[in-house]
Amino acid sequence: MQDVILVTADSVRRDFVDSMSFVSIRDVMTGVAAGHYTRPSLAALQSSKLQAAVQSKVIGHTLAEAFGDAGYTTIGLVPTPQADPAFDFDRGFDRYDNYMSGGGNAVENRRSRLREYLGSFDLVRQVYRRVYPMEANMDDLPDDGAVITEAIERFNAADGPRFLWVHLMGTHRPYGTGSEAVPTEIDRTAEAAGGRHWFGSSSVSDDDREIILGKYRNALGRTDSQISRLLESIEADDPVFAFTSDHGDEFGEEGYYYHQGYRRRVPDPIVEVPVVFDGFDVEADWCSLFDIAPTLAGAMGVAVPDSWDGTDLTTERTETAITVAPWHDKATVAWRDRERTLVASDADVSYHMDGDTVGIESADISEDVESQLRDLGYTDAG
Repeated sequence: MQDVILVTADSVRRDFVDSMSFVSIRDVMTGVAAGHYTRPSLAALQSSKLQAAVQSKVIGHTLAEAFGDAGYTTIGLVPTPQADPAFDFDRGFDRYDNYMSGGGNAVENRRSRLREYLGSFDLVRQVYRRVYPMEANMDDLPDDGAVITEAIERFNAADGPRFLWVHLMGTHRPYGTGSEAVPTEIDRTAEAAGGRHWFGSSSVSDDDREIILGKYRNALGRTDSQISRLLESIEADDPVFAFTSDHGDEFGEEGYYYHQGYRRRVPDPIVEVPVVFDGFDVEADWCSLFDIAPTLAGAMGVAVPDSWDGTDLTTERTETAITVAPWHDKATVAWRDRERTLVASDADVSYHMDGDTVGIESADISEDVESQLRDLGYTDAG
């Protein structure tokens, strides 16, 4: 059986993938993200279930479990608090590391429900941002090079066949550390841009926008080089390789920059991401991230659970895609085909299956994980 390498990189827009020369030399499909930020999108990717996007956690039989059941050694290296084991992202992995200092133990949760409730109001959020500007930094995360080095070592030391999932954060706002990153004042201004402003405008100048775009493209190039190093350094004969992103980022197209869970936005810059399959053929040029798991499993002859909602692209095409943008107790939901988009904004959403009904709930996590999310520029865990 062939080894399988799945690489996801944070915040990669489909229309910017040309900045990734190693990835884009392959056939690149347009993928539709399952969520508007990392957790619901990657949870849906690993679970291939709409419920996973609704509840922003891994649910049911996962891609890693499917490969593990087929005899694969499964390795996951995902350096983000969004993929904390509190959200069951470690399910099915023989070795899983999200590089966070604190675990997401709901029993030890100490965060303020009052703060969370007040933060759901736009005016309160803007007051808070004036006192505590929402900048992002990745100083506490391992850089992509360190993650790739560990991935190479763990992959080469493992018994085959092997399934490896690596998520890379170098492409997440502010697109680097130190001088590589978007300068702090520009980052703060950009994050606050868009929407109604109670305390004057927060607009990004043309020059500052060009700085942001330049930092972003440079970050894409650096991450691309690390992906190339991974594929060149692993000890595997003709491995299958897949690449995608969890979501994109906005750069002022409708006044907004980056991505934020509380906005529940689903425009094309956030939703459209690149998808690459290398090592087998697919019957598609457009897909949903729900399709990643059944396609990789199907291509390797691994049993595809009946509970999965995605399509095996080795045998058929996807005609429609759904994006769920949950935050606290509501969600924006977008239905797409190749030509049309239907959006229901800020709606009460529940998921019905086999007699069970589940809705969107606020995440119940430790203060450690929540503080790590704030370091990345998120208002809270959603």
